Amino acid sequence: MNADALAHVQGTLDGVQKSKQLPGAKVRRLRFYVRDADGASGVREVPFVLRTTGGDCRNVVARDLGSLFAAVGIERRFTWGEMDWSTTRTDEEVEEERRRRRDHGETSRSSASVEDEDAVPHAYRDPMPSNPSMRKKQTMDVHQALKQLDSAFEAIAACAWLTEEDAERKRIVQFEVIPHLVSQGWVLKGDTIEAIWRGERDETTLLDGLDGGSSLAVLAVLRHAKNFERMYGAPP
Repeated sequence: MNADALAHVQGTLDGVQKSKQLPGAKVRRLRFYVRDADGASGVREVPFVLRTTGGDCRNVVARDLGSLFAAVGIERRFTWGEMDWSTTRTDEEVEEERRRRRDHGETSRSSASVEDEDAVPHAYRDPMPSNPSMRKKQTMDVHQALKQLDSAFEAIAACAWLTEEDAERKRIVQFEVIPHLVSQGWVLKGDTIEAIWRGERDETTLLDGLDGGSSLAVLAVLRHAKNFERMYGAPP
């Protein structure tokens, strides 16, 4: 009864574990059936939406599967394995994650919380040197930091589509995730983020007055917002 739906889910999981490409942007509306003495004929239907954005959407998929677990009565949290999504990362990123797991006992990168403070390199916060080779290194450091923080940027963008049931998740983003990023040197103005949530997509308006690194951070939030918009329509 659940074979087709399970095949879709397993296909997505196999893809991120084995494929060399990110999953395409899709919304799959599936139905699962579980035994329920109170349901018709002893069976309860569980609708399920599995979303992929065309980018690194590990947090979106993890939240969807976590909701499915809760709906069917599985009392455990969905987490990715250490090597899941590894094909979307460099060897250095994989090794860095292993180090964090050893040092901090992390169990998954799927959390929307911000990575450790080292994710924002000191080179980004220091004045740009005149030496061309040093400038190139700092540019690489900023892009590495952006990759490590992408799950946080995705969580920020997603707030525009959260419902009242997700109020706690939005509170964490607003009062913990964003302030932490700001404390580490990223200029994420409240007016700018709220404008993205309201549907502002003009880059000139959103990037006004920002430094190069912070502009890239805002563009990352904007990119995720556009992905969500393609899937769910304009923010409510």
